[in-house]
Amino acid sequence: MGKGLVKTLDDMLVKWGMVSGEAPSTEELEWLKESRARVGMVILARWAILAILAVYAAYAFFFFRHSTADALRVTPLHQVVAVGSFLFVAAYNAWYQCTYKWFSRIRKLNQAQLLFDLLFVTVIVHFSGGAVSWFWAMYLILTLEAALIMDKTSDTYAIAMAGTVAYGGVLTMEFYGLIAPVPMPFENNGLQCNFSYEMIKWGWISIVNLCVAFIGVHMMETVRRREAEMMELVTKDALTSFYNRRYFFHRLNSEIQRAKRYGRTLSLLILDVDDFKRFNDTYGHLEGDALLRRMADLIRSTIRRSDLKPSYEVDIACRYGGEEFAVILPEAAQVQGGEAAERLRASIEARGAGVVAEKIRQRIERTPMEGKTVTVSIGVSSYPEHGSDVESMIRAADEAMYKAKRAGKNRVVVSASE
Repeated sequence: MGKGLVKTLDDMLVKWGMVSGEAPSTEELEWLKESRARVGMVILARWAILAILAVYAAYAFFFFRHSTADALRVTPLHQVVAVGSFLFVAAYNAWYQCTYKWFSRIRKLNQAQLLFDLLFVTVIVHFSGGAVSWFWAMYLILTLEAALIMDKTSDTYAIAMAGTVAYGGVLTMEFYGLIAPVPMPFENNGLQCNFSYEMIKWGWISIVNLCVAFIGVHMMETVRRREAEMMELVTKDALTSFYNRRYFFHRLNSEIQRAKRYGRTLSLLILDVDDFKRFNDTYGHLEGDALLRRMADLIRSTIRRSDLKPSYEVDIACRYGGEEFAVILPEAAQVQGGEAAERLRASIEARGAGVVAEKIRQRIERTPMEGKTVTVSIGVSSYPEHGSDVESMIRAADEAMYKAKRAGKNRVVVSASE
């Protein structure tokens, strides 16, 4: 029942164009989660801004009551536009808050949010005096919002330029009478028809907005770079630069859940260096560390990954502990349905993982490590044939690896079916 409901929801989202029909990778799912968290934070920030604007409106109304002449300049049009714009933003922000977790195309969602905000700010600027409006500062907030939620720096600069163009457009249309300027209390409304004043103010606001864009982009690049560095410190093994044991358990669980949801399979390799203790006792721990680094380089060059920009990895290599390594091999076979098809697919996936394991074994065997020949024993397990959770997958691969040890070492053994 639960799986059927999830599948139905996924099909609906694909039909509506909210998600891609292809099964996303774990990295894409994690990136999507982080992006959604940023979108949710901006939605909450927008509620806070609306609350502040509401408080400011009440504050301004209190002082207008003590200045009858200026208060008369506040027409019903001012009130209708202010209330209407406020309700419009509240409505689409509420809609975003209810639906943003449905979307996988986060960039398009963010672009739509920013365009709505740009429209809102431009309308408010026009109806609060145009050239004499105080609300031009909202363009700066919009630019900072773009820097926070957009991954591409070009998007932030595009929003900053769009705000500059929108403000210049309002001033131009008001100056040439295409739209009527709206007088404001406490202001010299004659400046709305002063071309020099409008151009000077437009230039100043444009420069300030672009400076805010530059600062916002630089700030977020610094934050994201430091986040990446901290993530690497937390998840990577210092000796081999492979993922560490803690991340291995997290990632294996994530891949299993992904395989369950999208009807895919995956395999797990556990590699152990044969006679590593004797190697350490003979050559010393420094030589042992050099051996592990060299092995990591060989494994890294064998699995599916790329260091080209943008870099990516399909297979996930981890240092499981000591002289043991683990490699998670996400597969891409689509479930065809039926028990027989499930068993056939799982068998094919297990044999495919065995081929990868054998390739790694042969490469290590044929490559002298610091002038010494080193071999490995590798155990292979696959989901769902050999296990359906983290513990069973690891246990199956471990047992297969120890079976390879007992059979004479330097070989690959695929786990038996449960």
